[in-house]
Amino acid sequence: MADSSFDLAVIGGGVAGLTAAALAARAGARVFLAEHHNVPGGCASFFQRDGYRFDVGATVVNGFGPRGIHRRVLESLGVTIAATPLEPTMLVHLPGMQIARYGDARWRDERIAAFGERFEPFWHAQERIADRVWDFAARLPTLPADLASAWHLARVFRPRDLALLQYQGQSIARLLPHDASPELRSFIDLQLLITAQAPASETDLALGAAALDIAREGTFHLAGGIATIATALARAIRRFGGTIAYRTDVARIRTDRRGFSGIELADGRTIAARHAVAAIPYENVLQLLGRAPSPSSRTGQRWSAVTAYVGLEAGDLPDDFPLHHQVLLDPRVPLGDANSLFISFSAPGERERARNGGRALTISTHADPLRWEQAYSAGRGSELQRAYAQQMLAGLERAAGKRIVPSFFELGTPRTFERYTLRYRGLVGGTPQRIESANLRARSHRSGIKGLTLCGDTIFPGQSTVGVTLSAINAVRPFGIDFSALSASASVGAGRPVSDSASALALRATIP
Repeated sequence: MADSSFDLAVIGGGVAGLTAAALAARAGARVFLAEHHNVPGGCASFFQRDGYRFDVGATVVNGFGPRGIHRRVLESLGVTIAATPLEPTMLVHLPGMQIARYGDARWRDERIAAFGERFEPFWHAQERIADRVWDFAARLPTLPADLASAWHLARVFRPRDLALLQYQGQSIARLLPHDASPELRSFIDLQLLITAQAPASETDLALGAAALDIAREGTFHLAGGIATIATALARAIRRFGGTIAYRTDVARIRTDRRGFSGIELADGRTIAARHAVAAIPYENVLQLLGRAPSPSSRTGQRWSAVTAYVGLEAGDLPDDFPLHHQVLLDPRVPLGDANSLFISFSAPGERERARNGGRALTISTHADPLRWEQAYSAGRGSELQRAYAQQMLAGLERAAGKRIVPSFFELGTPRTFERYTLRYRGLVGGTPQRIESANLRARSHRSGIKGLTLCGDTIFPGQSTVGVTLSAINAVRPFGIDFSALSASASVGAGRPVSDSASALALRATIP
């Protein structure tokens, strides 16, 4: 017996699921969202320990610039978040070299000083291609998985976008001159690892150009951390009449000969809904459908993460210390696995983030999940944790230029991510933007089951809160929810539920 009936059931309360649910609720739909944890956000959430508030995973904020997708979505929901531009975006620490990554005209002088003027043709080409990608992305494209999505893509496509087709099947490394210095190659691979999850030799050219361009597109600081996005979306869902069920696990996605029919919860309830959005990794979707995940050429090497959550006392760092740092400890060793690190600090004066005027920070690194699974199976999990912790503190010392003794230290491993977010094998970061898994080769929001769509970092366009937000917009569009229409009416309807008559029309004109 169904517990209740809704227009839309959303599985997963990360940024993707929250966005899909908020847009649907804003359109008048009766929305039910199930989230495993007790707070919203998924890998862009937060937790508190010993007087510190930490971002769980993601820490870099984009999408709040003039054409930023977060700004556009939040405005359509009647939400305002104070976003402060960061300059520089980050400091990148290579052995014997430090590069400030600016988003303005200073970046040209910085890169010439670091790598030389002879590589300017590469940077000019990268920025020109990135401009084309950002222009196209601003029109919210989708993959042509069926007639409806192909029609949407045709409507947003412009003749100038044809230039992007010439880059299909090529890597961003193609733009690099053969005599590129080891320092330049290390810098580019390091930047791409956090933005595209793959090195230059494997990353799709167009998406790689955009991934190297996030500083120019705009990087921001949100008071309270990146989880501010999730909490704002959750408030909007409730304001428009949606239901969020925390500490609620989905045990099964139900289907019949007509398609999606409802979701079964772990507590025995059944939620009946006309449609559903699965905002969880694709492997988790398969499990809920009773299918076993299998290796796929679309995914290739997938990463998990190890993250150190660190508390510092007041005075350990100067107030003008940049908030983001990327560190490479040894260029002779492959990236990831505590050799390359990303460090993010709370801002000075953020009392809700750190006790007694201190700082909360995270130190994260890409991790091979198989390595950790084997270590735990062999009883060496604690040993591997200690090795990573030592490397991470060495990275903090490199970034700070001095040894710092933390007042708090806790380590999260792939097993931690799997426990708290339920992500398959603790995989995070999304599908790498490799040639074989990007653009037209990416996984579509279409599930193949009528009434069920997909979104999140394993679905086109992929990782980052910006990417999953676009995937959420694509996931609700087949159910008659047009973001462009909602956005255009934001100034009229924001801040209050839509009328009953609009609710009666929402999600009824479903595209088969």
